[in-house]
Amino acid sequence: MPKNTLAQFAKLMADPKVSAILKATKSEDGLTTKQISAQTKIPNNQLYYTINKMQDADLLTIVNQVQVKNLTENYYSSAHLSNETPRFQTDLDALDTDMTNISGTWTHTHIQEVLQWIMLLNHDFSETFREEMADKQPDEASIFFSNATLNLSAAGEHQLRLDIIKLLGNAEKNDPDPNSKDKHQAKILIEKWE
Repeated sequence: MPKNTLAQFAKLMADPKVSAILKATKSEDGLTTKQISAQTKIPNNQLYYTINKMQDADLLTIVNQVQVKNLTENYYSSAHLSNETPRFQTDLDALDTDMTNISGTWTHTHIQEVLQWIMLLNHDFSETFREEMADKQPDEASIFFSNATLNLSAAGEHQLRLDIIKLLGNAEKNDPDPNSKDKHQAKILIEKWE
């Protein structure tokens, strides 16, 4: 069990640096802190604290250590988070996206932390929705939600999941106005239950 409390884990997961590091370190070979910095554009000196916290929460593991002069260089990986069954992982890898996919095995081991994270995301959405609707004209609000109840086979549900991950992973590449000066962060949370 991670050393972090539920509140600490939720705070950690809300940090944009954590998301960037998770995306950068999906390879089983891992990356050094310097390589993570280069891929995420986060300065090296701002990574150490976050990486240590991520290790405490079992979000990153050291997969290799190399001796460079009198220093040990660690290679960090988050690949253990996305170890799905081989068929699913092959399907997801074929999508060539930057989306981090968290495995059922890891989620099972960290159920309380994941539930806390989901509650934090839902709280953020609810607060933003309330603020947007109170402060703006409804047709000017940038927040929206949609839901659907679908009757799908197991194969249909699996395909829907792959389609959504691919759509999210390609959203920035497919932006019809990539040079826009008024870009902003869009947060997306998709939940499925029976």
